[in-house]
Amino acid sequence: MSGINTIEILCPPQKCTKCDKIIKSIEKMMDQEHIQAQITIVNSIDKIINRNTWILPTIIVNGKVVARGYVPSKSKLLSALNIH
Repeated sequence: MSGINTIEILCPPQKCTKCDKIIKSIEKMMDQEHIQAQITIVNSIDKIINRNTWILPTIIVNGKVVARGYVPSKSKLLSALNIH
């Protein structure tokens, strides 16, 4: 895969504790594995609606939905990033 990995976390405009937990967990995983990724928090209702998801938070890695409403496992996240 070429280019930088992208991770988008779709959260409601006022983040809940679940969103905060997911954001911190993903940042920690990226740090522990020394993986560079552009992490973007998407909290615009218009942008979230365009993503066709009804469960928040939603984690999208490199354009593919990886998890909805929970922290993905490290292996699932690494697999989505094409890191084995």
